[in-house]
Parts: sequence; structure tokens; C-alpha cells
Amino acid sequence: SGSSLTLSSHPRVFLRSSHQDIRARSAAWKTESVRSTEAGSRPENVRKNRYKDVLPYDQTRVILSLLQEEGHGDYINGNFIRGTDGSQAYIATQGPLPHTLLDFWRLIWEFGVKVILMACQEMENGRKKCERYWALQQEPLQIGPFCITLTREMWLNPDIKLRILQVTFQKESRSVSQLQYMSWPDRGVPSNPDNVLAMVEKARHLQGSGPNPLCVHCSAGCGRTGVLCTVDYVRQLLLTQMIPPNFSLFSVVLEIRKQRPLAIQTEEQYRFLYHTVSQMFLSAIQNASPHYQNLKENCVPLYDEALSLWTSQNLNAIARPSSGVLRYVAPPPESSLSSFFFLEASPFLTFETLAPSLSFSSPNIHQPFRWRHQALSEDARGAQQGRVPVDESLAGPGAYEDVADRAQTGGLGFNLRIGRPKGPRDPPAEWTRV
Repeated sequence: SGSSLTLSSHPRVFLRSSHQDIRARSAAWKTESVRSTEAGSRPENVRKNRYKDVLPYDQTRVILSLLQEEGHGDYINGNFIRGTDGSQAYIATQGPLPHTLLDFWRLIWEFGVKVILMACQEMENGRKKCERYWALQQEPLQIGPFCITLTREMWLNPDIKLRILQVTFQKESRSVSQLQYMSWPDRGVPSNPDNVLAMVEKARHLQGSGPNPLCVHCSAGCGRTGVLCTVDYVRQLLLTQMIPPNFSLFSVVLEIRKQRPLAIQTEEQYRFLYHTVSQMFLSAIQNASPHYQNLKENCVPLYDEALSLWTSQNLNAIARPSSGVLRYVAPPPESSLSSFFFLEASPFLTFETLAPSLSFSSPNIHQPFRWRHQALSEDARGAQQGRVPVDESLAGPGAYEDVADRAQTGGLGFNLRIGRPKGPRDPPAEWTRV
């Protein structure tokens, strides 16, 4: 009676449906009172929102206490996002407005933020997207009781600028680093993931090992902000060897959306996120151990083109080998969706000992990561497929949502569902025993 969309479909079709599913679930949270936005709707707080349809969830919103005794309220349009260890690892917030600059620096100081990631410019397409909250050379900036000076400014690469700020409050001074991605278009994505990965790696290097949250913002604090938080989150999973047996990027994005509304806002950003995370996984495999240094030896290419991945036989669950390990042959870099097989196969695999030791090629990442290649149980695989119906009217890579009271809730179709892959359990031909 209804069609079923599975992993054997074209990758773009699958990603579009997956992102629509996330949007539909997000809209349902509002109508079902799973998430509320009462604080951002209060009359005294409405003018503190850059966009009237992007309000922070009450359940995870940042509550300010610093300087409340001087008449400043507790509200800022920002949410905490949990890290891999369950701590408040990220503060996702909007770009400050002229009248919320003080609230922004109250947030930075109160929660001991050491690193700010900025994914927008002050002006984009002729519109103001973020008020400048940092000082210029030889020009200290005074915002209420906070004095901000610029001690260093440099380009890390053609896309990213690093500023080291000295912030003084009540005779105490702290150093705060700001990384600004200068060429990330609004509602769009960077040209490639390399500098996004460089940005989060540099942020973690500057952050050190302390528990302080990273402050991440763009203009609305949703789309580009959500991509950065998710990339860093998955990177931390890899570093700490915490990739769960039922890892699913869909589930990661959904969980982050429960904490910050509209995170990863467009289909194009969702596709870019898949490509970026895939690159992290593949880099880990390719640069891990002697077993994987000569991947072409005695192996055939994984596929001739991206679409060859989308056959039911290649995408079925893979049985655990009786002995030895499996060798993965890297896909050609020219395909933007070349790594999709790896990411979408992962919900049906357990990764523990695929290679003796896996690590990133980046000099900032040194910890090994072990995987095992193993089919999950029927229940575990089925749990990945419990997705809600999607609305075809939400389609389109630039389509936007809102999280205000008029959130999209109607017209959800009940025929388009993500089905569990079916087929043989034999390992695909692209994997060979070592």
C-alpha cells in the first residue's frame, strides 16, 4: 500500500528523505510539548532574538546569572549541547545584536569559554548578520564592565582567521581565542570539508583538556553552527574510541536538534555533513596501520562511480568473518558522495577491531581507534529504522523551517518510510580478506 525507501536508493534521494524526516520530527516536538520556547517568547526577551522564528528550547537554554543583581535578565538566545561524555560541551548561540553584546560577554565569562567558533561574517549579502563583539588592532572595545583588546590576529588558511583576545572584568583578565570562518555562505556550505576539519582541530588545540564549553555561533546559531558542533562531536567519538555499535549520523543530528532548534538547517548542509564525517572515518582507516598503507595492493577499486554503491547487494548487512580482518579500499576523491557507503553502512556494523590501530592523519590526533566488523542483531538493525513520515513539501536543499508557534505540523504523508535493508548476508565483493 505504500512505497519503501531504502539504502539501495540514490544517495541524494536518501539524504533528502532523511533530512525531511528530521524536520518532521522536530516539528512534532513542538506540537507534542516535547520541547517548548516560552522564555524566548516573553515580551521582555523578544527583542533579544535575531530572528523571531528561531527561539531557544527552554529545556536546554543557557541561563545567565552574572550581573543579574544589576538588573540584567537571565535570557540569551543560546542552548547547551551535550558532548560525547554527557557534559555541556557546546554553547550554540546566535550572533550578537547591538543590544545583546553585554549578554554575549556575560555568557563567555560566566561559563569560562576559552574558544569561540564563528561561522559567519558581520555582513552577508548586504545584510547585517552579526554585531562585532571583538576589538580591532589598537582599538580596545568596552562593553559594559568588560574590556576587550586584540593581542594577535592571523590567517590560519585562506578561509579561517584566528584572533586572540584579552578580556578584563573586575580586575581579572582572561585570554579568549576566536576562530572565524570567513567564506562560509549563509544557507550554504564550504567548498570542501578540509578547512572545517582544520577549524575544529585548531579549536580543540586551543581549548586544551579543560571542561569549558566551546561557544559556537553563526547568524541564527542553527545551520552552520549545528554542522560545526556535529563534526566536532563525531571527531571526539573517534578520538575517545566511543563509536557505538549502532552509530548513525541521522541519530546524532536528531539528538543535537533536540538541544538546539533547527541545527543543520538545510538539506545541502546535511549532505555536506555526511561528506565531512565520511572523510574523517576514511582518513582514520587509510592512515591507521601497516595493514592499510598499501590499499591498492591485491585489491580492486571499491567502485567505479558513486552510484555503483546503490545496489541492494552491496548495501546489505555484512556477516562477521570467521577469521582475519577486512580490507577497505578507499573511494576516488572526486565524488562528493563517494564516502556515503561507509557512513550509511555503519548503523548495521560494529567497529572495534577492523584494524590493529586506527588514527587520523592530522598531527593533532594521535590516539588509536579499534573497530570490529560484525553484523548486528535484527532488533539492533530494526531500531535504526524507526523514522517518522516525511512531508514532500519540505523538499529542497535551501528550504528553511521555523521553531515558533507556526511550526510546520500538518500534511505529513504516511507512505514514505525508511525500510530495513533486505538481502543476502554474504560479504560484498569489494571487501577482501587479509
